[in-house]
Amino acid sequence: MKKQTIALAALALVSGMAAAQSAVALYGNVDLGLLTRNHAPAGGASTSMANGGISPSIWGMRGTEDLGNGLKASFNLEGHFAADTGASDPRLFRRQSNVGLSSASWGSLVLGNQYSPAILAFAATDPRGLRENFSGLYSWAYNSGALTSGNNGNNDVGVFLQNAVSYSTQLGPAGIAAAYSVSETKGAVYSLGLTYAGPLALSAAYQASNLPGSSERMSRIYTVGAAYTLDTLTGKLNYLNGSNKNASLVDTSNVGVVGAGLDWKTAANNTAMVSIYVGKDKDNSADKTTTLVLSDEYALSKRTTVYGTLTYAKAKAGATLLTTMVAGGTLANTSTSLVNVGIRHAF
Repeated sequence: MKKQTIALAALALVSGMAAAQSAVALYGNVDLGLLTRNHAPAGGASTSMANGGISPSIWGMRGTEDLGNGLKASFNLEGHFAADTGASDPRLFRRQSNVGLSSASWGSLVLGNQYSPAILAFAATDPRGLRENFSGLYSWAYNSGALTSGNNGNNDVGVFLQNAVSYSTQLGPAGIAAAYSVSETKGAVYSLGLTYAGPLALSAAYQASNLPGSSERMSRIYTVGAAYTLDTLTGKLNYLNGSNKNASLVDTSNVGVVGAGLDWKTAANNTAMVSIYVGKDKDNSADKTTTLVLSDEYALSKRTTVYGTLTYAKAKAGATLLTTMVAGGTLANTSTSLVNVGIRHAF
């Protein structure tokens, strides 16, 4: 009887603790399809299962607690996985592991591993909205220090910032967000994102990383862009520039990418898109890639979308990952065609 009393008391305590938490949610995406290309980097044509035609396959947990007087506490834990094999990253929550406080009046303060405010701003005007495949996501990732010798340990492919503190607020249609990654034994990262929402949307983003253990700047990337919506059409124009140095602080690249696109909402549940990107290293004229992307996304429901994408990439003789819009790049001095069809389900 005594054991039962103790067990009931413990259960009551746990229930009380659970009730104190306002809301906890499990969320994620599973996005998988087939990708066919006529010239694979290893030579010859290839067909493979491809993760993330629209969004990465991820899972996560997030929660909030109402602290009263308009103040809320929150946490977010997020990781990704390969839907074709079920394999996950060795770092369980590589994408996000953070805690924060927010107020409608004062904005949000977040501590920990989190999305870069700069790339979130960039997404507003990238021609393909930073789709997981064939978009400006790769220009950003490859030019933000990810390929630099001695890569900054706090800058995870330019997308996720570790050991970071960020602040964001909304001033009417304008959004302001900034983050700083504490150097520790790695390197400091500075990130800033500005957005303006409306029929005419604007964005500006800047991010820089220091050499580990130094105040010397190793990589710097920025974008400016605009998008305009008129009825069922949305046009987008964006410019990105990224420059990098190696561990010896010798300049290695200075890449500019111009992207333009048009989204056409042909029906309430269907969007057709055409985008073109021209990437070129200003210090290496042979490193140039022009990429044309045609795609269509059809929503079967609020959670499930089927999609098809046709991509044509023309790479010059010296083309590298720095100018590509394709994960892993395409063969240099070759025109590559890629077709990706798949399904994304959000939960």
